Amino acid sequence: MNATLIKEFTFEAAHRLVNHNGKCARPHGHSYRVIAEIEGPIKPADGTPDEGMVLDFEHVKAIRDMLDHQDLNEVIGEETGPTTAENIALWIAAEIVAERGELTAVVTVWETATSSATVSM
Repeated sequence: MNATLIKEFTFEAAHRLVNHNGKCARPHGHSYRVIAEIEGPIKPADGTPDEGMVLDFEHVKAIRDMLDHQDLNEVIGEETGPTTAENIALWIAAEIVAERGELTAVVTVWETATSSATVSM
């Protein structure tokens, strides 16, 4: 049986869009808001710490902790390319799916109250 988890979190981080033709080329920060929808099979009761779960919420918290109060260009920029909302969402989704191959994730990242990007994988 599959289930869908929804985890919402925020983090503060800096970045810059190196090749951007505007003010985003300079270092600046955002208060990011993320909603991750994670779907997959519920692990059977097998005596492991994550039995009965699709994914332990602590795994998503660890992803958040990797980004909070960081320079995203340094943390994920080499993997993702420009640290746009689209690429940040893609990076988060890939980190979630990497934990268990049978998972799918839809991740929305808001970099401002009115601007967001959503990716699915």
